[in-house]
Amino acid sequence: MKLNKSKNIDILVKVPVELIVEKPVIYTLKNNTNNTYIIDSYGYVGKSYWELNNEILNPINFSRGYYSREGEDCRNDLIILKPKQKMDTILSLNYMERGIYDFSKTGNYSRNIESRHSKENGMPLSCKQYINDLEKKGYIMLDDNIVAKIPFIK
Repeated sequence: MKLNKSKNIDILVKVPVELIVEKPVIYTLKNNTNNTYIIDSYGYVGKSYWELNNEILNPINFSRGYYSREGEDCRNDLIILKPKQKMDTILSLNYMERGIYDFSKTGNYSRNIESRHSKENGMPLSCKQYINDLEKKGYIMLDDNIVAKIPFIK
């Protein structure tokens, strides 16, 4: 399933995704161009929520705190996707999601996401200098949107 709107970069996931709380979802990134792209693994920001049997699932709690980064963190977090490259990776499809959910019930789960990736978002701004250095080398910061309803199975 293609999750994003960009024609240059595909963000794909095999659906239905197996819902295992302790196991992160693996996404496939595919560069369809001859350009090198910068993708921030925490760069998508927007709104998202879970559904169980097509009814919105309310969080049972919220995570506290935030992830702060600089220098070496930027080099570790930013994904450099070379021309025609394809890779599997972990992404946060909505960095602002703080809900903690109870997935103990059986049924059909889905995650609804509307988010945007750009260098103006908060997390990419924390790596502004590193991103600027990469852009001087000709790399392109991904400007993209995700609008998706991802089915999960238990």
